[in-house]
Amino acid sequence: MKKFRVGIIGTGFGAKVHAPMMAQHEGFEVAAVSSVSRGNIEEARNASGIENVYTDWRQMLEEEALDLVVVSSAVNLHKEMVVAAFKKGIHVVCEKPMAMDVAEVEKMIVERDKAGKLGLINHEFRFLPARTKVKEILENGQLGDILHVRYLCSFASYNGLVSKPRGWLGQEDKGGGMLGAIGSHMTDSLHWWLDSTFKQVFAQLPIHVPIQAADNGHTEHRTADDAFQIIGSLENGATVTLELLSAARKTENTWRLEVFGTEGTLVMLDDNKVLLSAGNSPFEEVELARDLQAPSGMPEVAARYYNGFQRALNALHETLLSGEKHPYLADFEHGRSTQKVLDAARISAREGQKVEVKGNP
Repeated sequence: MKKFRVGIIGTGFGAKVHAPMMAQHEGFEVAAVSSVSRGNIEEARNASGIENVYTDWRQMLEEEALDLVVVSSAVNLHKEMVVAAFKKGIHVVCEKPMAMDVAEVEKMIVERDKAGKLGLINHEFRFLPARTKVKEILENGQLGDILHVRYLCSFASYNGLVSKPRGWLGQEDKGGGMLGAIGSHMTDSLHWWLDSTFKQVFAQLPIHVPIQAADNGHTEHRTADDAFQIIGSLENGATVTLELLSAARKTENTWRLEVFGTEGTLVMLDDNKVLLSAGNSPFEEVELARDLQAPSGMPEVAARYYNGFQRALNALHETLLSGEKHPYLADFEHGRSTQKVLDAARISAREGQKVEVKGNP
């Protein structure tokens, strides 16, 4: 099998998840990992399992012969890194959220088109068997016309919010916040499932834990949301409620998707169970594709993502070989549609009013 050489920018999710996931895939060779802020090289080697670690991502792009670059840094650095990779003639997979705002997205798309290379967004959750089953059911029209979608998530992270720093994820000027981190996934999935985009939104972006006081006396002041509530509507007429709470005191994270149609109702629980009710009949559990098991020796943090990530990498490899994008991969146009929703939600929260999502679809 042909191997594609990959360079990964970022020693957080990039080193801990992208690197071990891609290193074990027979279609990829992780040539190098680069830190963003000249972090500890040994820590990066231990996290990624990759020996070749740079402290300057620009040097990595200059010195390594790469087919693909994974950009997994703080969001405020995405545009610069993506543009630099395209100028070197390299395909790009960018972590979500794609950029700080849609103006940056447009510049990234221009550079992609100049380079004639692939620009993809890492929405690996699309490939989870439960989510692909939702896509299949909606595409087949089994629910009829969609009336309303309710999508809720809660994380048992209260203790972590009060005891641990969030770093750039807690800072608005660096692109932090749960709207971008998780809301981008939820928005992308809604657009993908329903083949429609948001038309308007009314949003709240609270910071339930604005200050974290560490034992060493350092106080972290958060400026980015740790929760969101969005009420909106799609271009196809469906209404939507999106909600995430991270400051929950309980033992487990929970996800719940409900899709209400004229011919039936669908429920997805925790990304691993799909229930379907046709007409007024009782809910029945739908059979899903079997889960993929991570190979032994894969770091625990990466193994948690294996079920969807491995399928996404298969689709990525197929795309690089054929030149035809796999239909389930998210590209920069999908990223732009999502970014417009994030931008509109932030304006809505700031102004306290309903905001039109401009330019969608």
